[in-house]
Amino acid sequence: MAEHEAKGSIVLEILIVILTAALVAVILIPGKIWKEEALEEKTAHDNIMSIYEAEKYYKNLTGKFTTDPAKLIETIHSDSNLIRKQKVVNYTRELIREFDKYMNNPLIKNIVRIKKNVDQINDDLESNQYNFKSYKEINDEANELKIQLNNFMNAPEYPEFVRLVSYLDSLMDIRQTLTDFTLQVNALRIKNVTDSIQTYLPKVNIESVNNKWAPLSQRLDNFIKMVKRSPLVHVTSVADRVRDFKKLIDGSFDQLIKLDMNVQIQQLQQLNQGLDELYQKFLQDYSITSQFALSKLPESDSLIIHLTEQNFYSPVNHKMYQLMFDADSQFIKVESPVLLDDLKERAMKVVDDVNQLPFLDTMHDYLKMLDSIKTTADQIRKKYRKNTDLFIAYKEMEGLVNRYNNISIVEAYRDLEDFRTIVPKCRSFSTIKDLIEKSWKGIQIFDQAYTENVFGNLDTLHLKMDNKIDEIDKIIEKINKRRRRAKIKTLEPEKKALDSLLTTLKSQKDDAMLAKMKDMVKELQDIFIFAQKGKKVRVYGVFDKKIKNFGYIYKDSKSWEDKK
Repeated sequence: MAEHEAKGSIVLEILIVILTAALVAVILIPGKIWKEEALEEKTAHDNIMSIYEAEKYYKNLTGKFTTDPAKLIETIHSDSNLIRKQKVVNYTRELIREFDKYMNNPLIKNIVRIKKNVDQINDDLESNQYNFKSYKEINDEANELKIQLNNFMNAPEYPEFVRLVSYLDSLMDIRQTLTDFTLQVNALRIKNVTDSIQTYLPKVNIESVNNKWAPLSQRLDNFIKMVKRSPLVHVTSVADRVRDFKKLIDGSFDQLIKLDMNVQIQQLQQLNQGLDELYQKFLQDYSITSQFALSKLPESDSLIIHLTEQNFYSPVNHKMYQLMFDADSQFIKVESPVLLDDLKERAMKVVDDVNQLPFLDTMHDYLKMLDSIKTTADQIRKKYRKNTDLFIAYKEMEGLVNRYNNISIVEAYRDLEDFRTIVPKCRSFSTIKDLIEKSWKGIQIFDQAYTENVFGNLDTLHLKMDNKIDEIDKIIEKINKRRRRAKIKTLEPEKKALDSLLTTLKSQKDDAMLAKMKDMVKELQDIFIFAQKGKKVRVYGVFDKKIKNFGYIYKDSKSWEDKK
């Protein structure tokens, strides 16, 4: 009995461990998968942007695009202009690092904080002047506090501190306007100010300044209480804000009093020496440091300067991104290769079915005959330029032929022609996707026309075309009556051929074809949904990971941003 209980206990413990592990997996693994998906998408978009910007830069240098990653990378990384920009950025960042080291010294940082928060209190008192006007005592005290705060920052009792604050203000201004000056000028400006700071800093008496602040701090406390006891507390948060700013000033003075001034001055001397050495370094590299400071490269330059061969391959299927030029090589399209082969394989099966649709060839012949009739009529019109009736009739015929391009069934035909001719040689996911959408709509139009036996605008235009041919033939007959030489042939044979083609087109249907077209529409819609949403693959045994195409860039337009 005891043995059975022991075995049961072990089984229960194992079951608990398994269930606990399963619970942890259910909680943690989906989050890990989502992070992987997000990282892959971000990496893909970064890669596409990097390649696209690199190709544009390469074209500016060479006048053409390239599909060779090695050539692209070598050309860009050896470009002197890009190298110079990167050096300027590196020097600027080095200057900022040295500057920030200096400004982060505890002595400097606390004095800057005092000045900043005194200014904040002044600004708050000034901006709330309208609220204070209804309360004379508060208004008078606010005005007096502004005077006292200004006196505190400019007190004649401690001129060295006042000058020090002024120099620190200058340093902050230099930091704000860094990119408005060259690297050399910036380094010199900083050096001149820090040299002056080193002159006055040993003479600053922090205790004297703190003693001046203490009664002003107490007066601010009283002002805060006065505001909080008034109805103003329901109108403005000035009391809380002044309290917070004052607290920061008090804290900075507490820290300053605890500092060993001699140690701080020595540290600042070392930091100042570092700034001086950097200035001397800038003098030696004049061609670079004579350029305006640049804290970072423009996004396009930043993307391409760090381009490596790895950027040319998808993080999902490790296939190279598709690089496609326009016929005139004016624009390039950089596109994700993910799911391209899957999409094309599925689309090609429908291409085979589309090729079996009998009406496409008939429609092709019909439109070709239209162009032939128009060409023949134009030749006759050119031969008899002075015949106004012929000229007008031809122009009206030309307008009719052009109108064919705008009727739904002709648009459907052209979409299906594009689908069956472009897809087999296409390497663009987005192009195939667009063709799929247009082709299913095209098949639906033909399916409706054959099912209802109504060809709508095609019949209407065809009748008008027949009438226009008859009109031109009558004009030709009049011309022939006046001619003694060889007669001009009329367009009657072409008209009969056009009529015959329309009759053939409208009769090319059977139940099997209609059923097949409905199946094709459903298949194309399924493929389009696949292209739109991607697919899921099983990972970690029981979890699904989403795989999708990450889009493209073309003419500076990012497909993933256009969707938003």
